[in-house]
Amino acid sequence: MRRRRLLTAVGTGIGTGLTGCVTDTDSPTPTALRYSLPAFDGGAIPPRYTCDGAGVSPAVEIGRVPPETTSLALKFTYPNDIGSQVTLWTAWNVPPTVDRLPVDVSATDRPDALAGGVQGTNERGDIGYLPVCPPPGEPYEQWFTLYACRRAIELEPGASRDALEEELESATLVSKRRTATYERA
Repeated sequence: MRRRRLLTAVGTGIGTGLTGCVTDTDSPTPTALRYSLPAFDGGAIPPRYTCDGAGVSPAVEIGRVPPETTSLALKFTYPNDIGSQVTLWTAWNVPPTVDRLPVDVSATDRPDALAGGVQGTNERGDIGYLPVCPPPGEPYEQWFTLYACRRAIELEPGASRDALEEELESATLVSKRRTATYERA
């Protein structure tokens, strides 16, 4: 845990340069993992997915995963301070054959939409998606990361983001982060 916090504090930029990790641009493995968040095209999060709207989870369209992928995991967070993130949504053990997660995945530990995958707890300690809800006045960047994993994640439903990140350290084949912003009036 201490090692992960140190790496987080050093900065995401260093971590994205590691082999197998990818970001929106200039990826060392550009075609290994493809996915999109259609509602966030253009980089802005529509109010529907926030505390100012219906507060539903966004659809995720998965276009390509490496052939050796055993499961998929996702993490939706926003940076709070240096080395700190607010957890909005985590899920893991989604089969690599799933090509789309629908809008408004139910807030249960094993929703049908995840085809056997499970959800973890958000910042409030609830299972499932927590709508984006930054303080008003300035845009806040949100991070959505999809992971292709070489093995199943060995966690029970409702586990924390910290526990998921510990598992992802040894399970990740490749990951890709998308960013979008939301500004409350």
